[in-house]
Amino acid sequence: MNQSRTITSTSIMLFIIIAILPVVLMFWRSLFPDHSFGFENYFALFSDPRQITLFCRSLGLASAAAFLSVLIGVPFAFLIARTDVPGRNILKALYLLPLCIPPYIHVIAWIYLLGENSPVIAYIAKQFSLGTPLPLINIYCTAGSAVILCLSYFPFVVLLTLTGLLSMDQRLEEAARLQYKPFKVLCRVTLPLISPYIFSGAVFVFIFSLFNYGVPSLLRVHTYPVEIFAQFSAFYNEGLATAQSFPLVIMALSLLILQRYYMGSRSYVTMDTGMSGSVPISLGRFRILAGGYSFFIIFFSVFFPIGFLVVQTGSWESVSAALRTSSGAIFTTLFLALISATAIVCLSFVLSRLIEDKQFKGRTALDFMTFIPFSFPATVLGIGLIYFWNWSITELIYKGSLILVIAYAARFIPFSVRVLNSNFKQISPSLKEAAMLSEKSWLKRIIKIDIPLSAQGLAAGWIIAFILCMGELGTTLLVIPPGKGTIALKIYTLMHYGANQIVASLSLILILINLFFCTAVVFGLKQKWQTAWIKR
Repeated sequence: MNQSRTITSTSIMLFIIIAILPVVLMFWRSLFPDHSFGFENYFALFSDPRQITLFCRSLGLASAAAFLSVLIGVPFAFLIARTDVPGRNILKALYLLPLCIPPYIHVIAWIYLLGENSPVIAYIAKQFSLGTPLPLINIYCTAGSAVILCLSYFPFVVLLTLTGLLSMDQRLEEAARLQYKPFKVLCRVTLPLISPYIFSGAVFVFIFSLFNYGVPSLLRVHTYPVEIFAQFSAFYNEGLATAQSFPLVIMALSLLILQRYYMGSRSYVTMDTGMSGSVPISLGRFRILAGGYSFFIIFFSVFFPIGFLVVQTGSWESVSAALRTSSGAIFTTLFLALISATAIVCLSFVLSRLIEDKQFKGRTALDFMTFIPFSFPATVLGIGLIYFWNWSITELIYKGSLILVIAYAARFIPFSVRVLNSNFKQISPSLKEAAMLSEKSWLKRIIKIDIPLSAQGLAAGWIIAFILCMGELGTTLLVIPPGKGTIALKIYTLMHYGANQIVASLSLILILINLFFCTAVVFGLKQKWQTAWIKR
């Protein structure tokens, strides 16, 4: 029991030091603009019409991305969960792949197609003698950013909608179909029951889009995260940069609290793969149309960006050059992602167990604290980490790779905690009680019982953390030590120098690494389950 208390106390303190204290120190320092207490930075923020305009633009961008994600994600989830849409099993395997492609890589593909110096548009203009080639669609705008963010983040809506559909009692739908047509059942029964899941997915997309730095900066859309980064890195106005994050933090925290209340004790991710006994709804003559819609979404969110990256790469020589000149950045990124994802999952495992332990008195406060890092933009979190760790006594951490591990952990622990919380909610309390009776040692109970029962949640949490760490850009730009480099940072830097082939090659390498490790984890987990089943 003493070991248990020591580990849990240490984990809580570690989480507070990594994720909470840096932002607390950052806001505290913003209240001392001239070494004296005052609210000048905040008065300047709320009295400047330009800041209000930027805030409204950021809200509009995030709202549009969330709306579009719900618009395409909910029908997509319903089709693969409830209907006989063609390629249903393939779609179930593909819909999460867009998460392996960071949003700024989507931007690279769309700029190649519709950008100012697009070779595709130049070729079309040359073939049809159109004179000066003009972009068919202007992607350098808020709407273009919203579409790209939607294509990157809509899988969150699909995932949570699927969770709702697979978790609900389908007998309610079957009873309703005896009296009403399928469309009326969908509107009156299905959608009201899964609305908390849809809302949760929309909140995740909204916050990701609100805080995204890479997409709007590459498309020259001036948003709040871009302004915060400029105030800190270009004008060295740390106090105003911190104050500018205040409205975003309040907005994000309010939505997260509302989402937490709306979701209640529901699970975020279901462990079941589906209701095997349920009969899919026949789409009849709309079956081909529904299949076309589903594969159209997958095409533009997965195959389109990858295809254009392959075309832009040009040859194997470009890939070879990228590997040769960026091997250090590739190795650093992979090493940091592996270490960070593992550390995130280990810490999240302990925190999630505490949150789900009804005997732990601080579970509600801890649950709320794990939401706090999620409500801060990446650039703002980077400022907080600089304030907290840039001291002579912590120089070894700040000037080494460990600062990046801390940064990734601070940013992505909330996602891993949510996944593992979902997993623990689905474990029967009777199994937990039996485990405590059969094994008295806390450590042995963790290794022999808790970890095997949580294997799927641990795998999902690790995959999500690994993908996010591999593609992280906003915080990395601020805290990366001199002489270090990551793939995301190198892609972002080379894009401004017109090295299109190297950029495309590095983007493909990043995507392939994500796919390889995610596939390896899923395949290894399935093999373990099959081996365990055969032994039984």
